[in-house]
Amino acid sequence: MKTSQNIPQLYKQFLSGRCTPEELQELFRYFGTTDEEVLRNLISQVPDEEDDHEPITVARAEKLGYLYQNIKARTHTSKAYKWKYAVTIAATLFIISTFIIYFLKRSDNTTVQQAQVLTEDVKPGKQAATLTLADGRKIFLSDAINGKIAEESGVRITKDKNGLITYEISGDQSEPNSTNTLSTSRGETYQVILPDKSKVWLNAASSITYSTSLKERGEERRILLSGEAYFEVAKDRTRPFIVKTNAQEVKVLGTHFNVNSYADKNRIVTTLEEGSVQINPLDKRINPVVLKPGQQSQLSATSLSIEPANMESVLGWKNGLFVFEQASVPDVMKEISRWYNIDVEYNGKIPDDKIGGGISRQSDLSAVLRMLELVNVKYKIVSTTSSGSLKIVINP
Repeated sequence: MKTSQNIPQLYKQFLSGRCTPEELQELFRYFGTTDEEVLRNLISQVPDEEDDHEPITVARAEKLGYLYQNIKARTHTSKAYKWKYAVTIAATLFIISTFIIYFLKRSDNTTVQQAQVLTEDVKPGKQAATLTLADGRKIFLSDAINGKIAEESGVRITKDKNGLITYEISGDQSEPNSTNTLSTSRGETYQVILPDKSKVWLNAASSITYSTSLKERGEERRILLSGEAYFEVAKDRTRPFIVKTNAQEVKVLGTHFNVNSYADKNRIVTTLEEGSVQINPLDKRINPVVLKPGQQSQLSATSLSIEPANMESVLGWKNGLFVFEQASVPDVMKEISRWYNIDVEYNGKIPDDKIGGGISRQSDLSAVLRMLELVNVKYKIVSTTSSGSLKIVINP
């Protein structure tokens, strides 16, 4: 069965529930998903007059709103790739179509490199983390069974069927000086509900340390952060919530915000989604600032600035996406290396290309690396001899 001749007809058969199992598999291969709900959303975006013989152009990409990897898999490679989707189509079509349009424009009149075929494609990161209890015990949360996983100092810690861990204080028995640490390695992310009912999303290669009762130091709720996390702080005007990094403290009463304090960024970026936060640099020569929703602060070694924030880009990781806004190649590769647990090396001059757009964080590595090909950044994939892990070498 030739896809180009049959797919438009299969759209109608699928939507009316008349597809045979073989025809359904054909649609799955064509769109790169085995999720029927996602498939239905994708098909609903295809105009009735869609013609698969029509060449891929900026106008057509804008009209269809296809995911980047599906278009490129059909037009530039001979092998079928199975793409995964972990986001709601309706919420991401605008981001995805922007991504398509940008890269199609950048690749006009150029020859796109053929994708390097990995012997075994690198899978995306997963929901996993390590919980270190006050007594030093370590619990690997991906292996822990659902239900109660620990109880100490009057605090019960449970894990639900979705992997979320929750703290519950039993009466007044909690110990204010008892602390836990939740940490992720590269390729891991996790979510926790703290004893005060605040929610925290932890990005890869990050950690938070907190009191199991969040009542230490005169009723302040204090969190120590390394890496990146998104906070939905439970409102409590009597107990400020403070997130401390190596160079600043963020003080709130109840709000939603993101803090990116990865050491390799050489700056701490705090982005406010709603409410109000105060940024207090630990270097007292730098004056504190207060953020309004939609703003972000950038703290360097010598200054603290405020600027408008691209919320889709900042919160992409939390929403299951890579979303880049004119990002440099090194910034893009830092995110990729953390999520896919790979190393990156630059051979010679670092490319000055800028990358913009979005792609699902549930995509395999080969799909994400095509972003580099479309802006003509050359790379090769090698295995390191010491650990056997993969390394991406960026060439000038």
